[in-house]
Amino acid sequence: MTEQPQEEDLGCGCLASFSSLASVALLVAFVGLSLYVHYTWYLHTPISDPDANETVVVIPSGASFDQASAQLEQVGLVKLPLYVKIYAVRDGLDSKLRAGTYSVPPGLTPIQLVDLLTTGGSDEQVRLTVPEGHTIYHVADRVEQLGLANRDVFLAEARNPELLKAHGIRGESVEGYLFPDTYFFRQGTSVRTILDRMIARHQQVWGEVTASVGQLLVDELSEQYSLDVHGFVTLASIIEREAIVHDERPIIARVFYNRFDRKMRLQSDPTCVYGPEIYDSKPTPALCRDPKSRYSTYVIPALPPGPIANPGRAALRAAIAPTTNPKKSGFLYFVARGDGSRRHTFSKTYKEHVKAVKGGP
Repeated sequence: MTEQPQEEDLGCGCLASFSSLASVALLVAFVGLSLYVHYTWYLHTPISDPDANETVVVIPSGASFDQASAQLEQVGLVKLPLYVKIYAVRDGLDSKLRAGTYSVPPGLTPIQLVDLLTTGGSDEQVRLTVPEGHTIYHVADRVEQLGLANRDVFLAEARNPELLKAHGIRGESVEGYLFPDTYFFRQGTSVRTILDRMIARHQQVWGEVTASVGQLLVDELSEQYSLDVHGFVTLASIIEREAIVHDERPIIARVFYNRFDRKMRLQSDPTCVYGPEIYDSKPTPALCRDPKSRYSTYVIPALPPGPIANPGRAALRAAIAPTTNPKKSGFLYFVARGDGSRRHTFSKTYKEHVKAVKGGP
Protein backbone atom coordinates (compact mmCIF):
# COMPACT_ATOMS: atom_id res chain seq x y z
CA MET A 1 0.00 0.00 0.00
CA THR A 2 1.47 3.37 -1.07
CA GLU A 3 1.69 5.99 1.60
CA GLN A 4 -0.05 9.25 0.71
CA PRO A 5 1.97 12.49 1.11
CA GLN A 6 1.22 14.58 4.12
CA GLU A 7 -0.65 17.81 3.41
CA GLU A 8 1.61 19.80 5.64
CA ASP A 9 4.70 18.57 3.75
CA LEU A 10 3.20 19.77 0.46
CA GLY A 11 2.40 23.10 1.98
CA CYS A 12 5.91 23.59 3.33
CA GLY A 13 7.40 22.86 -0.12
CA CYS A 14 5.26 25.48 -1.82
CA LEU A 15 6.13 28.09 0.73
CA ALA A 16 9.84 27.38 0.31
CA SER A 17 9.59 27.69 -3.50
CA PHE A 18 7.66 30.90 -3.22
CA SER A 19 10.24 32.29 -0.80
CA SER A 20 13.06 31.43 -3.23
CA LEU A 21 11.30 33.06 -6.16
CA ALA A 22 10.61 36.15 -4.10
CA SER A 23 14.29 36.34 -3.15
CA VAL A 24 15.38 36.07 -6.78
CA ALA A 25 12.85 38.70 -7.80
CA LEU A 26 14.07 41.04 -5.09
CA LEU A 27 17.66 40.45 -6.14
CA VAL A 28 16.84 41.13 -9.79
CA ALA A 29 14.93 44.25 -8.81
CA PHE A 30 17.82 45.43 -6.65
CA VAL A 31 20.38 44.83 -9.38
CA GLY A 32 18.15 46.54 -11.94
CA LEU A 33 17.61 49.51 -9.68
CA SER A 34 21.33 49.72 -8.96
CA LEU A 35 22.16 49.65 -12.66
CA TYR A 36 19.56 52.30 -13.40
CA VAL A 37 20.91 54.52 -10.61
CA HIS A 38 24.45 54.04 -11.92
CA TYR A 39 23.29 54.68 -15.49
CA THR A 40 21.52 57.89 -14.49
CA TRP A 41 24.44 59.02 -12.34
CA TYR A 42 26.93 58.42 -15.17
CA LEU A 43 24.89 60.31 -17.78
CA HIS A 44 24.65 63.37 -15.52
CA THR A 45 28.25 63.38 -14.25
CA PRO A 46 30.87 65.59 -16.00
CA ILE A 47 33.29 63.50 -18.04
CA SER A 48 36.26 65.70 -17.16
CA ASP A 49 37.34 68.28 -14.63
CA PRO A 50 36.10 71.81 -15.47
CA ASP A 51 39.73 73.00 -15.47
CA ALA A 52 40.91 70.39 -17.97
CA ASN A 53 41.87 71.22 -21.55
CA GLU A 54 39.49 71.00 -24.48
CA THR A 55 39.50 67.71 -26.36
CA VAL A 56 39.43 67.70 -30.16
CA VAL A 57 37.58 64.82 -31.77
CA VAL A 58 36.92 64.19 -35.47
CA ILE A 59 33.71 62.39 -36.47
CA PRO A 60 34.20 61.24 -40.08
CA SER A 61 31.43 61.51 -42.62
CA GLY A 62 29.37 58.32 -42.66
CA ALA A 63 30.52 57.14 -39.23
CA SER A 64 28.02 55.08 -37.27
CA PHE A 65 27.15 55.91 -33.69
CA ASP A 66 29.06 52.82 -32.52
CA GLN A 67 32.14 53.93 -34.44
CA ALA A 68 31.87 57.41 -32.97
CA SER A 69 31.46 55.96 -29.47
CA ALA A 70 34.58 53.85 -29.92
CA GLN A 71 36.51 56.95 -30.98
CA LEU A 72 35.19 58.92 -28.01
CA GLU A 73 36.23 56.08 -25.72
CA GLN A 74 39.70 56.06 -27.28
CA VAL A 75 40.29 59.75 -26.51
CA GLY A 76 38.94 59.38 -22.99
CA LEU A 77 35.60 61.16 -23.39
CA VAL A 78 33.46 58.08 -22.88
CA LYS A 79 34.14 55.34 -20.32
CA LEU A 80 30.84 53.47 -20.61
CA PRO A 81 29.87 53.47 -24.31
CA LEU A 82 26.98 51.07 -23.69
CA TYR A 83 25.26 53.60 -21.41
CA VAL A 84 25.77 56.32 -24.00
CA LYS A 85 24.36 54.07 -26.74
CA ILE A 86 21.29 53.22 -24.62
CA TYR A 87 20.63 56.91 -24.00
CA ALA A 88 21.06 57.80 -27.68
CA VAL A 89 18.80 54.98 -28.90
CA ARG A 90 16.17 55.74 -26.27
CA ASP A 91 15.90 59.35 -27.43
CA GLY A 92 16.32 58.56 -31.14
CA LEU A 93 19.64 60.40 -31.36
CA ASP A 94 21.80 57.53 -32.61
CA SER A 95 20.76 58.25 -36.22
CA LYS A 96 21.36 62.02 -35.94
CA LEU A 97 25.15 62.02 -35.61
CA ARG A 98 26.77 64.95 -37.44
CA ALA A 99 30.23 64.62 -38.93
CA GLY A 100 32.80 67.27 -38.15
CA THR A 101 35.78 68.32 -36.08
CA TYR A 102 34.60 69.16 -32.57
CA SER A 103 36.23 71.04 -29.76
CA VAL A 104 34.76 69.38 -26.68
CA PRO A 105 34.95 71.71 -23.68
CA PRO A 106 35.73 70.30 -20.25
CA GLY A 107 32.94 69.64 -17.77
CA LEU A 108 30.37 68.28 -20.23
CA THR A 109 28.17 65.38 -19.14
CA PRO A 110 27.68 62.40 -21.47
CA ILE A 111 24.18 63.70 -22.23
CA GLN A 112 25.60 67.09 -23.25
CA LEU A 113 28.29 65.36 -25.30
CA VAL A 114 25.70 63.35 -27.26
CA ASP A 115 23.63 66.48 -27.77
CA LEU A 116 26.72 68.30 -29.06
CA LEU A 117 27.53 65.56 -31.59
CA THR A 118 23.94 65.33 -32.83
CA THR A 119 23.17 69.04 -33.10
CA GLY A 120 26.57 70.27 -34.25
CA GLY A 121 26.79 72.47 -31.20
CA SER A 122 24.07 74.78 -32.47
CA ASP A 123 23.57 76.27 -29.02
CA GLU A 124 27.16 76.46 -27.88
CA GLN A 125 29.40 76.22 -30.93
CA VAL A 126 29.62 77.72 -34.39
CA ARG A 127 29.78 75.42 -37.40
CA LEU A 128 32.55 76.40 -39.83
CA THR A 129 32.65 74.47 -43.10
CA VAL A 130 35.63 74.95 -45.41
CA PRO A 131 35.07 73.50 -48.92
CA GLU A 132 37.92 71.98 -50.88
CA GLY A 133 39.76 74.57 -52.94
CA HIS A 134 38.88 77.60 -50.84
CA THR A 135 41.64 80.11 -50.17
CA ILE A 136 42.56 81.75 -46.87
CA TYR A 137 40.63 84.79 -48.14
CA HIS A 138 37.46 82.72 -48.53
CA VAL A 139 38.00 81.24 -45.07
CA ALA A 140 38.57 84.71 -43.59
CA ASP A 141 35.32 85.90 -45.19
CA ARG A 142 33.42 83.00 -43.69
CA VAL A 143 34.99 83.36 -40.25
CA GLU A 144 33.90 86.99 -40.12
CA GLN A 145 30.38 86.19 -41.41
CA LEU A 146 29.98 83.67 -38.60
CA GLY A 147 31.14 86.19 -36.03
CA LEU A 148 34.13 84.09 -35.00
CA ALA A 149 36.79 86.71 -35.75
CA ASN A 150 37.57 89.88 -37.62
CA ARG A 151 38.67 89.17 -41.19
CA ASP A 152 41.80 91.33 -41.05
CA VAL A 153 42.85 89.83 -37.72
CA PHE A 154 42.41 86.34 -39.15
CA LEU A 155 44.53 87.11 -42.22
CA ALA A 156 47.23 88.79 -40.12
CA GLU A 157 47.50 85.72 -37.88
CA ALA A 158 47.51 83.47 -40.97
CA ARG A 159 50.79 85.18 -41.93
CA ASN A 160 52.29 85.24 -38.43
CA PRO A 161 55.92 84.01 -38.73
CA GLU A 162 55.76 82.52 -35.23
CA LEU A 163 52.71 80.46 -36.19
CA LEU A 164 54.37 79.29 -39.41
CA LYS A 165 57.52 78.31 -37.53
CA ALA A 166 55.55 76.46 -34.86
CA HIS A 167 53.94 74.26 -37.51
CA GLY A 168 56.99 73.92 -39.75
CA ILE A 169 55.34 75.72 -42.68
CA ARG A 170 57.83 77.10 -45.16
CA GLY A 171 55.39 79.42 -46.96
CA GLU A 172 54.42 83.03 -46.45
CA SER A 173 51.09 82.09 -44.89
CA VAL A 174 49.07 79.07 -43.81
CA GLU A 175 47.53 78.87 -47.28
CA GLY A 176 47.28 75.22 -48.27
CA TYR A 177 47.40 73.98 -44.68
CA LEU A 178 43.83 74.76 -43.55
CA PHE A 179 42.30 71.38 -44.23
CA PRO A 180 38.85 71.51 -45.88
CA ASP A 181 36.45 70.08 -43.32
CA THR A 182 33.63 70.98 -40.94
CA TYR A 183 34.74 72.43 -37.61
CA PHE A 184 32.90 73.55 -34.50
CA PHE A 185 34.17 76.46 -32.42
CA ARG A 186 32.76 78.29 -29.46
CA GLN A 187 32.22 82.01 -29.80
CA GLY A 188 35.28 83.76 -28.43
CA THR A 189 37.72 81.10 -29.60
CA SER A 190 41.02 82.77 -30.47
CA VAL A 191 42.11 83.02 -34.10
CA ARG A 192 45.28 81.15 -33.18
CA THR A 193 43.24 78.24 -31.83
CA ILE A 194 41.11 78.15 -35.00
CA LEU A 195 44.19 78.07 -37.21
CA ASP A 196 45.98 75.53 -35.00
CA ARG A 197 43.00 73.20 -35.22
CA MET A 198 42.75 73.38 -39.01
CA ILE A 199 46.50 72.97 -39.51
CA ALA A 200 46.55 69.99 -37.16
CA ARG A 201 43.81 68.38 -39.23
CA HIS A 202 45.83 68.96 -42.41
CA GLN A 203 48.89 67.37 -40.84
CA GLN A 204 46.84 64.39 -39.72
CA VAL A 205 45.45 63.82 -43.22
CA TRP A 206 48.85 64.40 -44.84
CA GLY A 207 50.29 61.68 -42.62
CA GLU A 208 47.48 59.31 -43.54
CA VAL A 209 47.87 60.01 -47.26
CA THR A 210 51.64 59.54 -47.31
CA ALA A 211 51.28 56.33 -45.30
CA SER A 212 48.73 54.97 -47.79
CA VAL A 213 50.98 55.77 -50.77
CA GLY A 214 54.21 54.65 -49.11
CA GLN A 215 56.97 56.92 -47.87
CA LEU A 216 59.53 55.31 -50.18
CA LEU A 217 57.53 56.26 -53.28
CA VAL A 218 56.98 59.77 -51.94
CA ASP A 219 60.71 60.16 -51.28
CA GLU A 220 61.54 58.98 -54.81
CA LEU A 221 59.14 61.51 -56.33
CA SER A 222 60.50 64.19 -54.04
CA GLU A 223 64.08 63.53 -55.12
CA GLN A 224 63.23 63.26 -58.81
CA TYR A 225 61.41 66.59 -58.93
CA SER A 226 63.11 68.43 -56.05
CA LEU A 227 59.83 68.78 -54.18
CA ASP A 228 59.49 69.03 -50.42
CA VAL A 229 56.22 68.91 -48.47
CA HIS A 230 55.54 72.56 -49.30
CA GLY A 231 56.04 71.84 -52.99
CA PHE A 232 53.68 68.87 -52.90
CA VAL A 233 51.02 70.90 -51.09
CA THR A 234 51.43 73.72 -53.61
CA LEU A 235 50.98 71.29 -56.50
CA ALA A 236 47.99 69.71 -54.75
CA SER A 237 46.35 73.13 -54.42
CA ILE A 238 46.59 73.66 -58.17
CA ILE A 239 45.20 70.19 -58.85
CA GLU A 240 42.34 70.98 -56.46
CA ARG A 241 41.42 74.18 -58.27
CA GLU A 242 41.64 72.53 -61.70
CA ALA A 243 39.79 69.27 -61.03
CA ILE A 244 36.11 68.97 -60.33
CA VAL A 245 35.53 65.29 -61.02
CA HIS A 246 37.27 63.06 -58.48
CA ASP A 247 38.83 60.53 -60.89
CA GLU A 248 40.54 63.26 -62.94
CA ARG A 249 42.82 64.47 -60.16
CA PRO A 250 45.55 61.82 -60.67
CA ILE A 251 45.45 62.44 -64.44
CA ILE A 252 45.80 66.20 -64.01
CA ALA A 253 48.67 65.56 -61.61
CA ARG A 254 50.41 63.44 -64.25
CA VAL A 255 49.95 66.20 -66.84
CA PHE A 256 51.80 68.61 -64.56
CA TYR A 257 54.62 66.13 -63.93
CA ASN A 258 54.88 65.53 -67.68
CA ARG A 259 55.27 69.26 -68.17
CA PHE A 260 57.93 69.36 -65.44
CA ASP A 261 59.81 66.66 -67.37
CA ARG A 262 59.77 68.78 -70.51
CA LYS A 263 60.53 72.02 -68.66
CA MET A 264 57.21 73.46 -69.83
CA ARG A 265 55.29 76.06 -67.85
CA LEU A 266 52.28 74.61 -66.06
CA GLN A 267 49.95 77.25 -67.55
CA SER A 268 47.21 76.64 -65.01
CA ASP A 269 44.43 79.24 -65.14
CA PRO A 270 43.60 79.18 -61.39
CA THR A 271 47.12 80.40 -60.58
CA CYS A 272 46.32 83.62 -62.45
CA VAL A 273 43.73 84.72 -59.91
CA TYR A 274 45.41 84.12 -56.59
CA GLY A 275 45.70 87.16 -54.35
CA PRO A 276 43.77 89.33 -51.89
CA GLU A 277 42.17 91.45 -54.62
CA ILE A 278 41.48 88.83 -57.30
CA TYR A 279 40.72 85.56 -55.46
CA ASP A 280 37.09 85.66 -56.63
CA SER A 281 37.90 86.76 -60.20
CA LYS A 282 37.79 84.70 -63.36
CA PRO A 283 41.07 84.12 -65.24
CA THR A 284 41.64 86.47 -68.17
CA PRO A 285 44.53 86.74 -70.64
CA ALA A 286 45.54 90.00 -68.97
CA LEU A 287 45.73 88.42 -65.52
CA CYS A 288 47.48 85.30 -66.78
CA ARG A 289 50.09 87.28 -68.70
CA ASP A 290 50.66 89.95 -66.05
CA PRO A 291 54.48 90.18 -65.80
CA LYS A 292 54.20 91.33 -62.17
CA SER A 293 52.34 88.21 -61.09
CA ARG A 294 54.21 86.01 -58.64
CA TYR A 295 51.70 83.18 -58.98
CA SER A 296 50.63 82.94 -62.62
CA THR A 297 52.19 79.81 -64.09
CA TYR A 298 51.89 81.39 -67.50
CA VAL A 299 54.58 83.84 -66.36
CA ILE A 300 56.71 81.96 -63.83
CA PRO A 301 58.65 78.89 -65.02
CA ALA A 302 57.77 76.55 -62.15
CA LEU A 303 55.48 76.26 -59.18
CA PRO A 304 54.19 79.40 -57.45
CA PRO A 305 55.89 80.43 -54.19
CA GLY A 306 53.14 78.71 -52.25
CA PRO A 307 49.72 77.05 -52.46
CA ILE A 308 46.85 78.89 -54.16
CA ALA A 309 44.13 77.18 -52.11
CA ASN A 310 43.55 74.55 -49.47
CA PRO A 311 43.54 71.07 -51.03
CA GLY A 312 41.53 68.12 -49.76
CA ARG A 313 42.55 64.53 -49.27
CA ALA A 314 42.11 63.41 -52.90
CA ALA A 315 44.18 66.29 -54.29
CA LEU A 316 46.95 65.71 -51.73
CA ARG A 317 47.06 62.07 -52.72
CA ALA A 318 47.09 62.88 -56.44
CA ALA A 319 50.10 65.16 -55.94
CA ILE A 320 52.18 62.28 -54.56
CA ALA A 321 50.53 59.50 -56.56
CA PRO A 322 49.84 60.70 -60.12
CA THR A 323 48.28 58.11 -62.40
CA THR A 324 50.53 55.39 -63.77
CA ASN A 325 47.88 54.05 -66.15
CA PRO A 326 49.60 53.90 -69.57
CA LYS A 327 46.42 55.06 -71.30
CA LYS A 328 46.21 58.17 -69.10
CA SER A 329 49.85 59.03 -68.53
CA GLY A 330 50.96 60.64 -71.78
CA PHE A 331 48.94 63.86 -71.75
CA LEU A 332 50.39 67.37 -71.78
CA TYR A 333 47.22 69.43 -72.08
CA PHE A 334 43.65 69.51 -70.84
CA VAL A 335 40.67 71.81 -71.25
CA ALA A 336 37.23 71.87 -69.67
CA ARG A 337 34.48 70.44 -71.83
CA GLY A 338 31.53 72.61 -72.71
CA ASP A 339 28.95 69.85 -72.30
CA GLY A 340 28.13 70.47 -68.66
CA SER A 341 29.82 67.25 -67.54
CA ARG A 342 32.43 69.19 -65.55
CA ARG A 343 35.05 66.90 -67.06
CA HIS A 344 38.12 67.72 -69.15
CA THR A 345 39.40 66.66 -72.53
CA PHE A 346 43.04 65.55 -72.32
CA SER A 347 45.46 65.83 -75.23
CA LYS A 348 48.96 64.60 -75.99
CA THR A 349 49.84 67.23 -78.60
CA TYR A 350 49.24 70.93 -78.96
CA LYS A 351 47.39 70.31 -82.24
CA GLU A 352 44.95 67.99 -80.47
CA HIS A 353 44.59 70.52 -77.69
CA VAL A 354 43.67 73.33 -80.10
CA LYS A 355 40.93 71.10 -81.54
CA ALA A 356 39.64 70.38 -78.05
CA VAL A 357 39.61 74.09 -77.18
CA LYS A 358 37.54 74.75 -80.28
CA GLY A 359 35.23 71.91 -79.37
CA GLY A 360 36.25 69.74 -82.26
CA PRO A 361 36.26 65.90 -82.33
